[in-house]
Amino acid sequence: MARRARQGLSPIQITCIAIVLAGVGLLAVLSFTSKFFSSGNSSQSMRSVSELDITDYITSGNSMGGTVWRVTGTIDEKLRWTRERGQVVSVYIEQGATKESLPIIVPKKFKDLSINVGDRFTFKVEVAEKQFLVARELVRS
Repeated sequence: MARRARQGLSPIQITCIAIVLAGVGLLAVLSFTSKFFSSGNSSQSMRSVSELDITDYITSGNSMGGTVWRVTGTIDEKLRWTRERGQVVSVYIEQGATKESLPIIVPKKFKDLSINVGDRFTFKVEVAEKQFLVARELVRS
């Protein structure tokens, strides 16, 4: 009995392979662009947060517990760093005539971000217990 020669891939198989490859390519592009533009999304979310009034924070910070604010300033000193807890930085902030340095706790989830003296950042901070400012998001500005 004679055997018929196989003709290769059918058009349906070629179409299925093309659809799968296009889907994988689309997922790769979407994954790359979401990681690439993630800092843009952070700055968008920070626009909806009010600026921390330094004078109010200094005079009545106890009543601000649990609130979220935006702070923009220059790193003037790196106070402490531990692998387990992150670091504490001193941020020099100017608001009109008020000029103060405030300590901000930067959690360990930002350990891959290079924070140096003289760098300018915008922080989304939460006023935690005992009036500590804890960074929830930060963007180099």
